[in-house]
Amino acid sequence: MFSFKKKKILNIMIGILIVVSSVACANQSSSESEGSTNDEKTKIVFWHNWETGPSGESLKKSVELFNETHPHIEVEAVYVAPDGGDAVGSKLLTAVAGGNPPDVFFTSRYGIAEYMDAVTPLNEFAERDGISQDLFYDWAWGEATYEDTLLGLPYDGTARALFYNKEHFRAAGLDPDNPPTTIEELEEAARKLTIKEGNRYEQIGFIPWFGEGWLYSWGWAFGGEFIDENGTITANAPKIVEALEWETDFATEYGIETLNSFVSSAGTNATNPFITGQLSMMVNGNWMLGQIDEYAPDLDYGISYIPTPTGDGFTTYLGGRALIMPKGVKNQEEAWEFIKFMCTTEEAQSLKKIAGDFSAIADVNQKIYGDDPKQEIFLEVMPNGHHRPVILAGNMMWDELAKAPELVMNNRGSAQEVLDEITKKINREIETKKAE
Repeated sequence: MFSFKKKKILNIMIGILIVVSSVACANQSSSESEGSTNDEKTKIVFWHNWETGPSGESLKKSVELFNETHPHIEVEAVYVAPDGGDAVGSKLLTAVAGGNPPDVFFTSRYGIAEYMDAVTPLNEFAERDGISQDLFYDWAWGEATYEDTLLGLPYDGTARALFYNKEHFRAAGLDPDNPPTTIEELEEAARKLTIKEGNRYEQIGFIPWFGEGWLYSWGWAFGGEFIDENGTITANAPKIVEALEWETDFATEYGIETLNSFVSSAGTNATNPFITGQLSMMVNGNWMLGQIDEYAPDLDYGISYIPTPTGDGFTTYLGGRALIMPKGVKNQEEAWEFIKFMCTTEEAQSLKKIAGDFSAIADVNQKIYGDDPKQEIFLEVMPNGHHRPVILAGNMMWDELAKAPELVMNNRGSAQEVLDEITKKINREIETKKAE
């Protein structure tokens, strides 16, 4: 039998062994845990709709750069075909409702407000990391914000200007270094540039609604505003009515059916009528630079302001995409890290030069395009540009205004009557959605 003394010594020894063993196990567990943390990556899924082309390549390289510089996060970029033009739509809503949303989603900015119930606001993330409106163009931040709620971070920008064929100008006796800056000059140039054989146009000087000549473009050029400070839609404002009347009067002069037939049969890319030499002037976006370089590298053309009635106060219609975080995302911090990198860092934003896309950050644009004379007009007017109203019926308003010129041209009402009806319809829809 053990004596009490021997038993006490044995108990002490056993206790020491237990403590040593516990410490060793704890250290091993800690070491394994640290190794696991260092080795594991958090995987996040990024839905986008830019699969191919230079813009797709730019996006792909930005994602690759993020994965290289963020070893603890792995972004899987997944192409999702857009539905109806705006990338935000049924696919996102279905994914959120089913509890399986992507971590980050790529979408047009102006329609986000209609899907805000499926979006995680980014205000707290942005405030915490010192990201504010000061970093971006005002229009980019404004288009990503609804009633002070930041629904996404601006990713890029698109701008519009007047493209004109210098060779056509010379042939028509026009100065290729002095394109029209007033509406009257634009009309005069269009007449001189138009060549008609019988009932057929061999060359058309200008078509106001071709390309990016939306009512938004001309409404702002004429000095109109589509929304007031109270959030009420004002698509029937006098200057916007004036712009629509001008478009339809132009159509009457040249023949509505003939021009509409030309527009409906016009191709894109290599068969764009400006690229093929059938159209002398057009309002279009900065992405046309890449298309011209690819399909008509020898085209002698210039870029100027969208003309205004007075020949000053030049502006542009601006758009672009945002990166949003859907509701229900489990890896919010990692998703935010990716959004922040893609939208705010010079490394990622500078890759836009691959496609000739604009950043939503003025300083980045100046660095990558400041020495390119073809970008000069765009860079000049972008700070003073306009974005579409961020409202609960943004997509409806787009559709209705896109149809307005055709309605007037087909005698479905005067410009005033058509815009009055559209304005009432959109304001009613907004009030209905607010009441839901």
